[in-house]
Amino acid sequence: MCFGFRYNILNALSSNFSRMKLCQAKRLAAAWMVVGILVSSASSAGEPASKALPAVPVYQPKHFPLDEGERAVYHARWNGIPVGTAEVRAVPIVSDGKKFYRVRVEAQTSKVLDLVWKMRDTISSTFDAHVLAPSRFVFNQRENSRVIDTNATYNPATKQWFVDRREPGKKPRIQRFESSNTLDPVTAVYLARSVDFKVGDKLLFNVFGGRSRYLLELAVQSKEPVTLESGKTIDAYKIVPKVTNLSKKGYASRMNDASIWISADERRMPVKLTSKIFVGTVQMELVQDRAGTRSALADRPKPAS
Repeated sequence: MCFGFRYNILNALSSNFSRMKLCQAKRLAAAWMVVGILVSSASSAGEPASKALPAVPVYQPKHFPLDEGERAVYHARWNGIPVGTAEVRAVPIVSDGKKFYRVRVEAQTSKVLDLVWKMRDTISSTFDAHVLAPSRFVFNQRENSRVIDTNATYNPATKQWFVDRREPGKKPRIQRFESSNTLDPVTAVYLARSVDFKVGDKLLFNVFGGRSRYLLELAVQSKEPVTLESGKTIDAYKIVPKVTNLSKKGYASRMNDASIWISADERRMPVKLTSKIFVGTVQMELVQDRAGTRSALADRPKPAS
């Protein structure tokens, strides 16, 4: 999506960006992505956990807002200046006679941020529609000249993740690890939305993004109205996330003083996210939301002969 800016804003941005290092630009872009630092961890595959994974609950979903599908668009701003957009589409599907949800996230930086760091990433996650357990996680990473494709599948019978990471000109990296309660980041987001929580609760998730593994803690701090830039006011839960690296290397430090607001209705829709970064604050807001975007079911079971 293209954003139009006046010359003085472009000039100011060019001046600011000229003083940034490339790694700082990456931190800016990573902060606004829907799954934040967790999705950015999938740039490499198969790093084993260096810490023992803590025992976390196996949550039972209560709300199922995805039965008719949904589409959401988020805009991200840095100190009020547009820096990117993300579109999230979720649909129910049937594969081999079993119902799943499939979520696809397309994230891209704005024309201005493209000058220092161009991102066109696509993330797709497929998970069981009844217990919201992971099945497949795909991350197609397109960042400047970097091209990485990560394909991770989970086998519930063996409780094992299989990860295949490919980068042009390099040998494929294949990795397996066992875990009975580790989610990909997209599945974790939707399971958190489906859980019946209240103010004062803390939700814990073991999360795997392709390379690194994390402990994600979501503290439900309050229930309050939040007003979006559009002027719309939504009754929402304010959630404070805390991320701890469980691998030798990780990106937990990129989530600084962050807050997430999720609508207090049964849809539990993420409507706003703020996070402080090296200079100022990144803010991501919901700008389009449409439920009931159910598409044709994929891999329909064949009729009995």
